[in-house]
Amino acid sequence: MTTVPLTADADTLVPATTEGATAEFLTYALRSSGVLHADSAVAEVEHDRIGEGVGLMCELARLTVRYRGPAHGAPSSVILKVPSTAPENRNVGDHFRLYEREGRFYQHLADAVPVRTPQCLANCIDVENGLYALVLEDFGARTMVSQIVGLDAGRAAEAVRAIARLHARFWEAPELDELSWMPRTIDPEVLGAGQAYREAWPVFHERFRDDLPSGAAELAELVGSTWETQAQSMYGDSPNTVCHGDFRADNMMFDDATTGEHHVGVLDWQVSMKGVGVGDVGYLLAQSLTTDVRRASERQLVEQWYDELSTNLGGEPSGYSFDDAWDGYRRSTASMTALPVIGGAQTDLANERGVQLGREMAQRAFSAALELDAISLLSS
Repeated sequence: MTTVPLTADADTLVPATTEGATAEFLTYALRSSGVLHADSAVAEVEHDRIGEGVGLMCELARLTVRYRGPAHGAPSSVILKVPSTAPENRNVGDHFRLYEREGRFYQHLADAVPVRTPQCLANCIDVENGLYALVLEDFGARTMVSQIVGLDAGRAAEAVRAIARLHARFWEAPELDELSWMPRTIDPEVLGAGQAYREAWPVFHERFRDDLPSGAAELAELVGSTWETQAQSMYGDSPNTVCHGDFRADNMMFDDATTGEHHVGVLDWQVSMKGVGVGDVGYLLAQSLTTDVRRASERQLVEQWYDELSTNLGGEPSGYSFDDAWDGYRRSTASMTALPVIGGAQTDLANERGVQLGREMAQRAFSAALELDAISLLSS
């Protein structure tokens, strides 16, 4: 996807909010990226906010578009994604380069990944001036499973096989070094999550202590105190690949009319990074499955990830057995408490869906890490 060239007056066009997306902006963006011919224009735009309570770092809207002039092949609706307007969330997004990372993903990598992602119709990115807006294909016809409800084992199996294909594509690949815009899990902007965890825990614990399983406080203290050393150890001990970084139910959609590699559509690449692939599996299973479903199916799901990885590599990965993958999965579940802890400390308590999601994710992640005895792995 070619980045839309931003002209000197682009800051007057690129919207800071979803409601600010004008017909003029969409005409400019779609023409610049070649989706819309010069003799056509967007005449009218209708805005419908979506995804509220699903994520913290961005705002999303479905834009229904009507055109003036011939618009053959131009979409009747698109998804607009812009940074959060909440100052604290925007600051976090800028600090960890989340908006830049997703823009670079669509610019440099989306066409190379073997998983279905929304087509990026216009990628408006200007890092120097802090301008970011993505115009994406509308996946509206696909099925999204609420993360609060949780994936069943069948959906989870489809998801882990899909992410295994991504991991295999970049498994120990020389081109990882060429992705200079994508951080490693041991780079400061990712390691910074450790400090964020330590600062968030007291606030989170005050809010949600009654929802946490026994042993959660001990685990959180250990996770916070060993975050940096654990990241260094996992990155150095395991093969590296491209990871999604936020692989959870709210970031995927299922096309029930198709099968195979295009069945699962994966959204939201803001946290993409170079790291240990099985961490994506831990992220999914520890947060997006109910505890009962995870308990009953997790070993089989890790096996399916490993088998799909091996199939796409043409054989089992050298120096990385299933036992290594299983231990990596167990170890990763401890760090999967980070999103609910950091997010839960920041969530507006008036956001009922956000609070409920944070509560479910925390219960599931802490339960998984404690039941899998991640403490013993972190302590060793």
